[in-house]
Amino acid sequence: MGIPGRDRAVVIGAGMAGLFAARVLAESFGEVVVLDRDELPDGVEPRRRVQHGRHVHGLLAKGHQGIEGLFPGITAEFTAAGAVECDLTGDVRWVYDGAALRQPISGLRMVSASRPLLERVVRSRVEALPNVTVHGSSDVEEPVTEGESHRVTGVRVRRGDLVEEIAADLVVDAGGRGARTPTWLGEWGYGPVEEETFKIGIGYTTRHYDIPESAMGGDVSIHVVATPANPRGAVCARVDGGRVVVTAYGMNGDLPGADEESFPEFLRSLSAPDVADAVAQGTPLDGFATYRFPAGLRRRYERLTAFPEGLLVVGDAICSFNPTYAQGMTVSVLEALVLRDHLARPALDPAAYFADVATDAVDRCWTIATSTDLARSGRVDPADPAARAAARLLAAASRHDEVAIAHIRVVSLIDPAESLAEPDIAALVAREDTGRVDRVAVGDLVFDVRLAGPEDGEPVVLLHGWPHNFRSWQEVEPLLHAEGLRTIAPNQRGYSAGARPRDVADYRLPLLAGDVLGLLDALGVESAHVVGHDWGAIVAWYLAARHPERVRTLTATAFPHLDAYQDAYQVDPEQRAASAYIDLLTAPGSTEYWLADDARRLRELLALHDNALTPEQQARYLRFHTQPGTFHAALNWYRTGVLLDGAVALGKITVPTTFIWSEADASVSTMAAERTADYVSAPYRVVTLPAPASHWQPQEFPALVAAEVVARVRGGSTPSETDS
Repeated sequence: MGIPGRDRAVVIGAGMAGLFAARVLAESFGEVVVLDRDELPDGVEPRRRVQHGRHVHGLLAKGHQGIEGLFPGITAEFTAAGAVECDLTGDVRWVYDGAALRQPISGLRMVSASRPLLERVVRSRVEALPNVTVHGSSDVEEPVTEGESHRVTGVRVRRGDLVEEIAADLVVDAGGRGARTPTWLGEWGYGPVEEETFKIGIGYTTRHYDIPESAMGGDVSIHVVATPANPRGAVCARVDGGRVVVTAYGMNGDLPGADEESFPEFLRSLSAPDVADAVAQGTPLDGFATYRFPAGLRRRYERLTAFPEGLLVVGDAICSFNPTYAQGMTVSVLEALVLRDHLARPALDPAAYFADVATDAVDRCWTIATSTDLARSGRVDPADPAARAAARLLAAASRHDEVAIAHIRVVSLIDPAESLAEPDIAALVAREDTGRVDRVAVGDLVFDVRLAGPEDGEPVVLLHGWPHNFRSWQEVEPLLHAEGLRTIAPNQRGYSAGARPRDVADYRLPLLAGDVLGLLDALGVESAHVVGHDWGAIVAWYLAARHPERVRTLTATAFPHLDAYQDAYQVDPEQRAASAYIDLLTAPGSTEYWLADDARRLRELLALHDNALTPEQQARYLRFHTQPGTFHAALNWYRTGVLLDGAVALGKITVPTTFIWSEADASVSTMAAERTADYVSAPYRVVTLPAPASHWQPQEFPALVAAEVVARVRGGSTPSETDS
């Protein structure tokens, strides 16, 4: 301070960009005056002209670090005011195309809070600076200039009926997307400012809820992210005031509704049910708020051949991003740091300033935003190498902690994109497929189906068992893809949120098999290799018996031919004892029994050693089954009685078949396994795994299961055994 020519700076706009600018200006100017048209609230409440103030706001890790650097200790002030501090991966569930990224602790901190709280705390810190004053209800009508070059020497500001001039050595326009600097430059003869626009037609609908922590699985925030395959998205985030803000968004006219029916319907249409299920357990606290964002906008001030002295621009007045990427506040922080650097120089050069803003603050985020918008809007071929690389990265991030952290560090601007090429990360990514989760309609039901592997590969249907879902095949799938096979893995009836009828009769075995046939029809697949585990194996046996023309080969794991199972149940004490668990799953009140006491018994079941589930997998299945209606629907498969009543006789299997079972499987007797051979009249192979192998072969021995599937598909056998 006290530098000649730096007595006073004026900032137009008291939004986040203006406040960050004021903070760094206060280091170099004797006085900083911040002027905003709005009446600035004393408390935490949305401002009239901040139209998106009620909606979810995000702050990238780079921005959070930058704000903490500008205002040391402000994170503690955010949390003291009610914000929730959390880890950007460990406490945030990121879901892409139905697949949740791994949730290790990254060490990247973020605060989850409403926009009014963030702005109020930052403004309080700025107002506490001895040489800064912030004024609301102050509309800057135009700058005051002098000379033919229109050097800016102040502003003319209206406060009610009073118009006054405030002299300034520097004016910084932080007036947002509607800033008037382009108009003023045109009037002064500096020519039009080149603008780049990217039409996206984003629409938000937001509502606040009271949602119990258990409904969000203990996560602070859940993001079901829009992708090219699923261009709808939503965020469900715990914020100040004990509230949860839920913002749904769509683009290019496909926008969420704002009423009691269409809003939850939109949430249910997302690639994963996580947000919809959480909202279903919540209580609304207010009405709906909407926001429309027609296009991204970038003003290329750095390309002007001349610019008046005494004037600079920051924030949305330079570049306004698709708000779903949470880049705006972070870019404003980076611009403030560029401004600080230039204020440390002997003289301010607008051309150099705007050039550095472009390269150091805007370019990377603009490229990320526009390229992602291009892909989401369907204007990028999914087979494009960059698109396939992005899909492989996300697939790897859903399976490997280190990739999840690396991905988040890049999108949060902490690390450059080149860091993803580091050998350890690149090797994990290279092994992944480019699968996606589609919502496929079969009659009135809609199934979540994971499609992955080479588009021209032979189709392999993967049918999960209880209490899993299509994620149970995640270790097997890449191995099949490496052999050129295409995988189709549905969440079956009751497990897909859009395919969850209430009546037990709607879960009869013929209907379950009919779902698979309907999915094949919808996907244009005439016949497929069918692989099933547990209940999925029962459906697979049924398909092979009743619809052999649709089943090229069969691989069943952990459950024998249904007729062999029922034969053994009638005469074999071992099988009768092994089937006793069914009573626990079908007794009256069984759903409540398993989910009582914060799902204690289900937690214990998933944690059993022989389930072969990692803690992260246990948590994933627990979240899945504690969503409303899911676990009850899954138990309806057992409630039909088909396992024990003998009402369904399948007869002989006439397609090439492999059966994999474990001697230590607590649910299958040796007699049931051995009698399966009596019910297969086609080439047949049995693979018997010795103890301690358990019931959960796809998790315990994915390489073995994949090898057996490939051998059956290829029509061969492994060296250790031959068809019997």
